[in-house]
Amino acid sequence: PKICPGIANLDRAVAQPIVDRLAARAGELGIEVEGPGCEANIIVVFTADAGNLTRALVEAEPRVFRGQGGGIDRGGAALRAFQAGERPVRWWSLSVPINTETGQRAVRIAGDRSSGHVDPRVADILRCNPQDCVGAGAPIIQSHGGASRLNSQIVDQLYKSIVIVDIDSVSGLNAAQLGDYLAMVTLAQVDLEADTAPFDTVLNLFEDPSSVTGMTDWDWSYLSALYDSTSRRRSAAAQATAVAFIMARAPPPEPEE
Repeated sequence: PKICPGIANLDRAVAQPIVDRLAARAGELGIEVEGPGCEANIIVVFTADAGNLTRALVEAEPRVFRGQGGGIDRGGAALRAFQAGERPVRWWSLSVPINTETGQRAVRIAGDRSSGHVDPRVADILRCNPQDCVGAGAPIIQSHGGASRLNSQIVDQLYKSIVIVDIDSVSGLNAAQLGDYLAMVTLAQVDLEADTAPFDTVLNLFEDPSSVTGMTDWDWSYLSALYDSTSRRRSAAAQATAVAFIMARAPPPEPEE
């Protein structure tokens, strides 16, 4: 996967260390970080009125958040939670099913053409004209041995993350704390309403900022396992089991001197 983080409504001198921290964490996981001028797919907006801005964005651009089809967004209940309440940071992540053998999107979404040119062999199967085949708008998945009853050649890939930060709530944090927090919620696509209290994680930053300096050993173990595990599991439960197995095998962290 590739990421291009961008920050809005924050002075460049303040924003750059946060972006650099997020990018560094991504690089440590083997994620490619695109260079200057790229089109941001991790968009972090700082605001003094997070709740109203969030609701205004959803109202103004509903199709950015919903309506793409193909399981790209998390559904209406999650979108309502994204808009509701007062939170220091809130995020909305979109992922796209990708065919690992072709690198192409594996679902059709609103706005896709309903016809077009296809390979003659595919046209023969669909019984259509290769130059204008009505089946061209629908993705065609051809397996060449990579899929099985346990694994799939279709994986979810980050498409876009939109993060809204209440600037007053983060005024006492440094770039390392905030950059690590943003890295965790965007690179792992964390559930906005997840209960993280039982874990030693940067996600508890706003519960006790003085004791959370950045990513913890647990955070890094989780992210490393997430990106080291096969992302081609056929179910979320199987993927979670694979991540937990890798975390359990990981050696304990070195004691600090």
